[in-house]
Amino acid sequence: MSLKLQRSREAEILELSNDVADEDCRTGRVSPARICNAKDIKVAHNSYGIGRFDGMLVLSEGQWVILCNLDTGNSPGSTRERFTIAHELGHYHIPEHRKQLLAGCRSHGSYAGAFDGADSSEELEADTFAANLLMPVDRFVRKLNYLRQTPLATIRALRQEFDTSWESTAIQAMRHDARIITIAKWKNDGFAWHRISEPAFKADGFRKFQLRDMAALPRDSATAAALSDADTGNDHRIHEGVLTAAHCFGWVAAGGKRDILIREEAVRNGRFGVLSVFSTLESPQNGTKR
Repeated sequence: MSLKLQRSREAEILELSNDVADEDCRTGRVSPARICNAKDIKVAHNSYGIGRFDGMLVLSEGQWVILCNLDTGNSPGSTRERFTIAHELGHYHIPEHRKQLLAGCRSHGSYAGAFDGADSSEELEADTFAANLLMPVDRFVRKLNYLRQTPLATIRALRQEFDTSWESTAIQAMRHDARIITIAKWKNDGFAWHRISEPAFKADGFRKFQLRDMAALPRDSATAAALSDADTGNDHRIHEGVLTAAHCFGWVAAGGKRDILIREEAVRNGRFGVLSVFSTLESPQNGTKR
C-alpha cells in the first residue's frame, strides 16, 4: 500500500523546504551543493554497489557528510545526484530526522525518489522536502502558468527548467495544475504507486484508481505503449490516448455523469520505468484549482 503524509505534516515540510530554498537563492535554480557548502556539509562520491542505496547522511566526529552512490547514477552534477543530495538535506533539516542522528541512531541508506513507494514515512518526508526544495512553489507556479501545453508535456518542460526528475516534477505539478486527475508510476515488472489529486478525490469522487495490472491495460493505451519502449536512454516520446473515467476509476457508472473523457499521457523514464498522467480534456487555465 502506498504511503501518504497527513496534510498538516506535508504543509510543515513544504514550508521548511521553501525557507531553505529562499535562503540559498531567491530566483533561479536552487543548488543543493551550494547549500551543503553553506552548511559545512561535505559531499562524498564513491561506488557502494548497485541496489544498496542512493545517498546516506552520516555524522562522523562532528562532521556531517552526504555519501552519494556512483553505482546508482549519482554522478557529480547529474539530475539524480541533485535529488539525492536534496533528499539527504531533508534528513538534515527536518528536526525529527536530525535529532535521531544526533542521538546516536545508526545512519541508513536512502533510495531517493521512491515517493509513495518509499519504505518509511521518513523517506517519503525527505522526498517531499527534496522535490519542493528544487522546485520552490512561487517559481514553479510562475513557470507553470506561462506554459500552454498538455500536462505531461508541461511536466517535461518544467523538469528541464528545474533539472528535476519526471516523478518529482509530476507530483509538484499535480498540486498546482487543475487539469491533472491522477499520476501513476510503473516499474518494468509492474505497478508501483499512484496519486489522485485532492480536487478529483473530494469533489469529483474519483477515489479508486483501478489501472494497476499490466495485463489489464488496453493494448492501444498510452501506458502500454510507453512500457513497450526500450528502457535505454531518457529522451523518449510522450504517448497519448483517451480513456473514460469508468475505465480508470472504480465506482464510476459507464455512461453516467461522472464518466468523462480522460486524456492519458505516458512516457518511459529509461530503466526507472514509466510515468502516466491522467487529466481532463477540457479544463480551467493552468494553475487554477478546480
